[in-house]
Amino acid sequence: MLALIWINFKRDKGRKTLTLLSLLIAFVLFGVLMALRQALTFNGTGVAAARILVTLNRAGHGKSLPVAYAGRIGRIPGVVVVSYDTGTLGAYQEPNNSFLFLATAGREMLEVQPFLRIPAAQQRAWFQDRSGAIVTPKLLQKFGWKLGERVPVMTQLPQKDGDTTWYVTIDGVVDDPTSHAALGFEKMFVHYSYFDQARAMGAGTVGSISERVAHAYDVGKVSEAIDALFINAAPQTHTIPVNAVFRTFYGQIGNISLIIGAVATAVFFSMLLIVGAIMLYSARERFPEFAVLRVLGFRTAVIGGIVLGEALFTCLAGGVLGLMLAWVVVHQFVDSLNQVLSTMALTRGVWLVSLGLMALLGVLVSVLPMMQLRRLSPRDALGGA
Repeated sequence: MLALIWINFKRDKGRKTLTLLSLLIAFVLFGVLMALRQALTFNGTGVAAARILVTLNRAGHGKSLPVAYAGRIGRIPGVVVVSYDTGTLGAYQEPNNSFLFLATAGREMLEVQPFLRIPAAQQRAWFQDRSGAIVTPKLLQKFGWKLGERVPVMTQLPQKDGDTTWYVTIDGVVDDPTSHAALGFEKMFVHYSYFDQARAMGAGTVGSISERVAHAYDVGKVSEAIDALFINAAPQTHTIPVNAVFRTFYGQIGNISLIIGAVATAVFFSMLLIVGAIMLYSARERFPEFAVLRVLGFRTAVIGGIVLGEALFTCLAGGVLGLMLAWVVVHQFVDSLNQVLSTMALTRGVWLVSLGLMALLGVLVSVLPMMQLRRLSPRDALGGA
């Protein structure tokens, strides 16, 4: 049977080439769409994010909170550790070379967000350097910085002496999988104590407070307790899971998963109609040959298996080639897009789903030809030859 499938696959090379090209283009589009969805919806933090809360000013985004709130939050039952951060846009040499300049509670930040990975030696160096900084890998690579290098960071935030340029020492590199959630900017982390003592305005305030709770099932209870603690304070707080922050941000431009899923579904059904019509036409052309096989003693199931095998092989060949090309496209452009889409990638899950779709497509486009084969009369088929 395999020999017959291979022989039939090689027939009518022009039509087969066009079919494979259609499948290839469809799965290139599907792969790129899934990589885009990955970048826009995946926060890269895994199970750890389920235990992290973010407390913001209830008045809205961009409003600050007193840093003293962090100490009070840390005494709430269920809260393991509390961190906080604030910041602004920084730039290196040119205003277009922008990144997030974040002042944070260093040790606590790494405890709240265990998915932030930094070598132990670099971590110790940063903790001991008051004006030290750690940066994301792409930021280090982009500007060619070296560990231990003193660099100027331009901001619009003045220091007490009126200077808007901050000088920091690069002490380490931190792998931060959530960089894409902040409008795609890469990040530089500095110590809050250094930043707060030097800035000319906003001293004693932070942009957000982050908490890690003991258990994921405590998230709702702890978030309510935090907001209840400041119900009569000014400003009041709004505490939500960190994943909700990401969903809220991307929700501003629509339901990304729904939009991309709808487009991918349209692509799949378009391919189903196109390839199905081609396979049906091809099978009808070969009805006399199938009739000869019936006369020679081949069972209908075996002939149907030949049709199914050819359809599966065609869909898998075109689909796999399309996914491989999609992988090339994604990796070709990811360096230019990672400031916006830092986690754009074809994951193992996308490959598995795609292979399943290829198999499903192969089965579906074989249904009508196989149904017609069951009703095929050798005499009628040979008479029509």
